[in-house]
Amino acid sequence: MRRAAIDIGTNSCRLLIVDADEGRYHVIRRELCSTRLGQGVDARRVLAPEAIGRTITCLQEFKQIMEENRVVWSRAVATSAVRDAINREEFLAIVRRECGMKVEVIDGEQEAALSYRGVNCGLPLNDPPLVVDLGGGSCEFILSTDEVNWSISLPLGAVRATEAAYSPADIELILSPLSPYRDRLANCPVVFVGGTATTLVAVQLALPEYDTRMVHGQRLSLAEIQEVYELLQGLSIKERQRLPGLQPERADIISAGALIVLEIMKFLSCGQITVSESDILDGIITEGF
Repeated sequence: MRRAAIDIGTNSCRLLIVDADEGRYHVIRRELCSTRLGQGVDARRVLAPEAIGRTITCLQEFKQIMEENRVVWSRAVATSAVRDAINREEFLAIVRRECGMKVEVIDGEQEAALSYRGVNCGLPLNDPPLVVDLGGGSCEFILSTDEVNWSISLPLGAVRATEAAYSPADIELILSPLSPYRDRLANCPVVFVGGTATTLVAVQLALPEYDTRMVHGQRLSLAEIQEVYELLQGLSIKERQRLPGLQPERADIISAGALIVLEIMKFLSCGQITVSESDILDGIITEGF
């Protein structure tokens, strides 16, 4: 069966199309559009008309791609930006009218569960990991073991942090709800998903072209991420746009995203992370397997 998943995030919209059979799937196509739907949402709680327009254009393209690939099952979800916006129902109605697409707004707990499922599908690990899904507007932390099934969603993301000019102290304060779990989480392998983490790998490797195979499963140390962060801090946005491995549309938010990763690692006393390309999209695809 040909299946598709769409993730409408704060910074980008993404599409995954696969052929699925007997609990396994083969990737046919991945697409990404930088839409910045969450532009200004943190301050005004409103999806801006221009951001809605960019997202509608992207979703119309996705709809055409799905039709061309004869997709028979699909699910589209929206995360932080849409669930935080007071005009989300207006946005959903526009998507239905202009794209013929039903979008489900999922809460932080659902987002966390789908991200964890996605990581488990594509990144076999010996020990249950702490999965950190760092997006544009929110950050989900998920741990699932025989003893505990726990997740939390925090208002922390690369777009949100850029617009609010978060300092390390600001980030540490937002992370404070994790404090009661710090000892337990410190002993877990940590897996990051999301565009910030994958971009840090691509920049650290100086990839001339983005290559999923090179990024997926790659490990980054705290020192390596600190080095990338200092590199980014020393460059203007225009200079970052020419940096190998960095998508130009992400140049203005990647520094704040890198700072968030660093502060999370320090908070958890984590010396190394693993980065996964398998994420919420894979979690959606494998529902019902």
